[in-house]
Amino acid sequence: MLVERQIPLEICPVSNLRTGALAKLLGVAEARIEDHPLSRLLARGVPVTLATDDPAMFHTTLDDAYIEARQTLGLSLQQLVNLAEAGFRFAFLPETEKQTKLGQFRSEAKRLGLL
Repeated sequence: MLVERQIPLEICPVSNLRTGALAKLLGVAEARIEDHPLSRLLARGVPVTLATDDPAMFHTTLDDAYIEARQTLGLSLQQLVNLAEAGFRFAFLPETEKQTKLGQFRSEAKRLGLL
């Protein structure tokens, strides 16, 4: 249904781990960040944005979330770019503003050799 209706999930891997939500989802006493289903959600076409939840409480940043997704969860650079673009596509902004910001992001990503 999420794929069919393009309903995005805002995924916060670090807080999912630290709150115990990941362990509960997996039905285990203790989970590891490597167990997070983010890559499986992406593989199934579920729209996903990456977030931090509460940076002050969980001592993390959005940069940290992307680094974790790349280094620990094994996402490709293209998957990271897709996650960032999803953040613009699903933002609560007027469509014209979303498109403007998405265009700016793509220009910068292209300049950096990510596209």
